[in-house]
Amino acid sequence: MSPKNKSKNVDEEKLTLYEEELYETKEPKEETIRLVVFRLSDEWYGVGISKVKEVDKVEKISYLPSSPDQIAGIVNLRGNILAVMDLKKIFNLPQEPLTERSRLVVVEEGILEVGLLSDAVVEVAEVPVKKIEPALSTLDATKVEYLTGQVKIGDKLVGILNVERILTKK
Repeated sequence: MSPKNKSKNVDEEKLTLYEEELYETKEPKEETIRLVVFRLSDEWYGVGISKVKEVDKVEKISYLPSSPDQIAGIVNLRGNILAVMDLKKIFNLPQEPLTERSRLVVVEEGILEVGLLSDAVVEVAEVPVKKIEPALSTLDATKVEYLTGQVKIGDKLVGILNVERILTKK
């Protein structure tokens, strides 16, 4: 076989492969979002994992005089002083003492970083974006402004936090 014929066969093979790829039908990948899901009293909330820097056990929270009501205090997290926000104050939920399951969900938005106090972090869930619904209109207006939506995960209705709005709360 001459080198010229060998080249022609290779080109024909490439063309055949190209035609097969052209007519293959691939299912479009469903757009999803990953949420860190946590509990506050008897309610469930989630925050996009892209906003979460880390999840830590709650250490000693130092009181910060003259701070807004929703700021529980500050903590020293590996040499960084971090404000701790108590979301129960924002959402008017009953206060409970800290337990072994209590966690600090450290979130960041731009240059702002804060620890969100939670009763327990339960999972990281991946949910389809199309299943996210707007926050219930029956909720108190003060709650709705801090949520971007809600989604059903298993038997839990999870409110998705608007981190930017929470961090700019005055």
